[in-house]
Amino acid sequence: MTGGMIMNRREFIEYCSTLSKEDLHRIAAESRGRIERILPQETKDMFHTLDDVTTVEELYLETAFGSTHLYLIKEKDTTGDGLATVINVHGGGWTLDHGERDIFFCRRLAVKLHALVVDVDYVLAPEHPYPAAIEEIEALFSVLPEKITAWGGDANNVVLCGQSAGGNLLGAVMQRNRYDQSFKPKAQVLCYLPTDNYNDHFHGGELDGRGEATEYYGFFYNQSFEERKNSDVSILFASEEEMKNLPPTDIITCRMDNLMEEGEAYAAKLASAGVTTSLKRFENSRHGFLVNLMDEWQDGEDYVVSLIRKYI
Repeated sequence: MTGGMIMNRREFIEYCSTLSKEDLHRIAAESRGRIERILPQETKDMFHTLDDVTTVEELYLETAFGSTHLYLIKEKDTTGDGLATVINVHGGGWTLDHGERDIFFCRRLAVKLHALVVDVDYVLAPEHPYPAAIEEIEALFSVLPEKITAWGGDANNVVLCGQSAGGNLLGAVMQRNRYDQSFKPKAQVLCYLPTDNYNDHFHGGELDGRGEATEYYGFFYNQSFEERKNSDVSILFASEEEMKNLPPTDIITCRMDNLMEEGEAYAAKLASAGVTTSLKRFENSRHGFLVNLMDEWQDGEDYVVSLIRKYI
């Protein structure tokens, strides 16, 4: 994507700054197409193994932000109202599409927890850069209590779950605390999330292919580099005052992930701010292992289910 040029992070960000809006949109579209192609077919085949026992309802919900795309996922044999509810926010560097891997993750949660899962397909960068996705989720949270009840869920029994960039967005939304306060999630489970988008995790070294992709995603989201200092972008930079009223927060990291250290630093800072916090590192897993069905994904899934079950 850079014409074979080898760059460090500073050089790469300077290069991105020379790209036109059309260039950025083209590169993002290429990235979205690439992610689906690299998944093994045996993984894709697994995505539909729960189709017969779960339902997926697709809808658009009008909020103060606009029209938000959602999926409501639950077991087919579920009857009655008042289901425990999980709000899932997918990963993908604020850039990659919501997809079948995300729906399958939510199907698994719905079956194992006997819950309603509301899967959020938020607006993507670079077409909708920071703070669009944050503001969309805030507007969604402000109308969710009434809607969850109408969908058969329990608006007073809600846990948030975020993957990667989705975890970052949830952390930002909860720290900003600008949504209607009638929405009171019991906890948030944040998996392998970026918390420091400002500092160079490559320590001045040359970017490999994954590093280049990661830095494209960061640039798509924040085309102004100074924005990355904001505490709703680099959520690790939040003050203890911003953090102190957060619900119980469970952090999951992976040993084989560039984001491990910043995720664990965020957990430590939350605990220092008095937030009920847990941290679990999966020693033999890579970024995205839960939704990509790789490494320790089954153990990881069981762990996520056990965390959510504590609260609901």
